[in-house]
Amino acid sequence: MGKLIEMPSSESKQEERCLLSEETPTVAAIRDAIDFSVWLNAPRERTAAYFPTYSAVSKAMQAALRGWVREWFAANMEILQKPHTAYAVLVYQCTHPFSGRPTNIFTYEIQQTDMLHKAFRSAANKLGRYLKSMDTKRLSWFTREHYFAYRSKEVVTYVYKNPRALYRMLHVETMLMDAILRFSITDLPTIGMEQSLIKLRRTFRTQLHRFSEQFDMSPHSEELLRIATEALVWKMECDNAEPFENAA
Repeated sequence: MGKLIEMPSSESKQEERCLLSEETPTVAAIRDAIDFSVWLNAPRERTAAYFPTYSAVSKAMQAALRGWVREWFAANMEILQKPHTAYAVLVYQCTHPFSGRPTNIFTYEIQQTDMLHKAFRSAANKLGRYLKSMDTKRLSWFTREHYFAYRSKEVVTYVYKNPRALYRMLHVETMLMDAILRFSITDLPTIGMEQSLIKLRRTFRTQLHRFSEQFDMSPHSEELLRIATEALVWKMECDNAEPFENAA
């Protein structure tokens, strides 16, 4: 599964209480609507469908995370007043979701230098356009000066030299995908659906809470599980679809 060494965390008992707090009605509705039984039919390892299926699941989750980060960024533009804090968030949301590497690597792994170079290149290609689209008129000139489009290379270079915050986000992506693989391939056949889901949900809440020091992504845990499940269903339906035959 391409596991990484768990990054040290300073989460306290208070964090645990937050993660286990009562769900909102919206989260509960999403939770009840997910049909996890489809994972029982997910491709097994060493089958032809294994890599393309889980790659599709991973890309769907990565795209969702970047979308939520962009939403948070747009609603919290004051982070721009702390450029070196904002840089990592900007670079992350501009990285392209990783398509995977056969047969079992599905996310950017921070121990793989070539993958990290690919992530930074994808961010550099997009960041200039994103900076140009940002509305920073209400901010001071000193703040805006850090985000002119021509400085996109400086932003990427800074994060490249100071990668801790970005690595934290990419590491969480890897841990989430490892949890999906463990749930589907290992836990479901051995401990059953109920216990497997308890483990999966706990991991998603914990890892999303650790995603960034600037914001808490754990409220999205059920939605992300729904997105992963829908991606699985979509990919299996595409693979099982009958070939199109032209009418005679």
